[in-house]
Amino acid sequence: MTTTTPDSIALAPGLRRPSKRVRFVVAFLVGLIAAMALGAGALYAYDQQYAGRVLPGVRVGTVDLSGLDPATAAEQLRSAYASLGEGELVLTSPAGAAVIPYADIERGPDIDAMLADAMAAGRADGPVERAISNARTALRGIVLEPRVTFDADALAGRIERHASSLATDPVEASVTLTSDGAYEVKPGADGRVADPTAAIAAAVESLGALDAPARIELELPVAAVEPSVTTAEATDARVDAERLTQTIELPVGDKTHEISTETLRSWVTFGPVAGRSYGPTIETSGLAAIVKKLAKKVDKAAVNASFKTSGGRITGVTASHEGRKLDVKATTKQLLAVFAARAGGQAATVVEPAVKTTAPALTTAEAKAALPKMRRISRWTTYFPIGEKNGFGANIWIPARLIDGYVVPPGGTFDFWKAVGPVTRAKGFRSGGAIINGRTEPQGALAGGICSCSTTLFNAAARAGYDMGARRNHYYYIDRYPVGLDATVFISASGSKQTMSFTNDTDYPLLIRGRGWRNGAAGYVRFDIYSVPTGRKVSFKTGPKRNYRNASDTVQYTKSLKKGQSQRVEYPVDGFQVSVTRTVRDRKGKVVHRDTWFSNYARITGITLVGRG
Repeated sequence: MTTTTPDSIALAPGLRRPSKRVRFVVAFLVGLIAAMALGAGALYAYDQQYAGRVLPGVRVGTVDLSGLDPATAAEQLRSAYASLGEGELVLTSPAGAAVIPYADIERGPDIDAMLADAMAAGRADGPVERAISNARTALRGIVLEPRVTFDADALAGRIERHASSLATDPVEASVTLTSDGAYEVKPGADGRVADPTAAIAAAVESLGALDAPARIELELPVAAVEPSVTTAEATDARVDAERLTQTIELPVGDKTHEISTETLRSWVTFGPVAGRSYGPTIETSGLAAIVKKLAKKVDKAAVNASFKTSGGRITGVTASHEGRKLDVKATTKQLLAVFAARAGGQAATVVEPAVKTTAPALTTAEAKAALPKMRRISRWTTYFPIGEKNGFGANIWIPARLIDGYVVPPGGTFDFWKAVGPVTRAKGFRSGGAIINGRTEPQGALAGGICSCSTTLFNAAARAGYDMGARRNHYYYIDRYPVGLDATVFISASGSKQTMSFTNDTDYPLLIRGRGWRNGAAGYVRFDIYSVPTGRKVSFKTGPKRNYRNASDTVQYTKSLKKGQSQRVEYPVDGFQVSVTRTVRDRKGKVVHRDTWFSNYARITGITLVGRG
């Protein structure tokens, strides 16, 4: 877009003409009068005399263009007003100045407009009007305003680009966690923006004036842009986060547990929070897991009182201890309340965990009260041949020692595997016999032969009159055990478990004494049960053997033995079904328990290996 000054025509009456001009005008008037006297033809001839030239008496500013052709007139104007294109516009701002030379926006004299004005001056439409106008122009003269032009679009573009170059984005303040676990504030900074609108309007107005100076200075307004998160807001957020993540102490007994600042700070993030553009938020989804982990440290099972022994005598009492259990849900709720309080400006650091006390099933006082009344109320002994099938006795004697001294409080339940614990070689257990797929494997399982221990204790407890629980017969009948009163135990590779258990359904504690010994090639295991006698009487009735299946014996030849050698690997065992009913009565003869145990023993074919050599 090109901008010029508006048209303006000024008459100059009373001007003093130089003598040359006077002569020119006089000559022109004479000619004009003569032409008018001669009529239209002569007028036409006169008008044609100045066709394509500026009429006499026409000036643009101080430049006299009388009688000049367009090219000459344009050169006169260009020379006279060349200074309109010399100069610069300077945009000032707090961020610096920018210079726009007039030449860059093509500012200068508007030659075409001024020439058009000069050529049109004094020329009317009709012949008479034109003659009068020509005469008036010649007599009085016409002074036209000079015109200036520039590229307003280029000017606006330069100012807008400079304004854009001054714009900067604000720097958001933030809080970060350093490598050493401390909170650090990263300061924010204002941005800026320049609005070119007013500067463009002022520049257009100034550059459009003929008397504009060679240097125009205009201020470009620049405004600060505040960041969304200021340094002050980030500093407040850091203070809040430090309060929110103070170490929390949880005293339990004589120990104080902690949720560390390091842990809490790993849960904190920063961003918009309620009513504020920036602040800390703590993610507490991991809190329950922390409390559960704490519970493993805090929880402690109650310890029952037990009895001290010496040989076959009970000599004293070992004190009981209360247990405790952390209430995970309640403690988690308490901790959440602490975080809420800290968010509100408080600085709570100590939380009393919700801990429940658990009483022992047998207290020291109860054990002491029973001590002088304790008697042996039951005993059972089992013989076994010492050999590889029972780890040469270790797999039977070790669990007897582990169970020795075990106390079952009133209402408590004895479970064989819980009492013995994990079966490991570190405890001394060895490989021993196991029944696998109906065959005896002498080294088929770790702790093979342990069933002699479980069967012995089952019979001692059953004869003491207690409430018997889990029991299962062996795959085939072993004649060292009472018929229908054996109790196998095992933990298979697949995880299935068979235990032996019973419950102390009396008002008094019971003490189990276990021992094992050897006599030559024979091994023995015995369990004695001590308690306050209740007067219970126990009787057994064994039913007839049913579905009896006679076993057979076989010989198998093998190259694993030398010729003539033989080895018995399986004894023939008859198969049958049998039931045993136990009746327990109190001292008044009332039936307390009546149990019937059913056993189904498989038939085993005997096998003797004979060497072929």
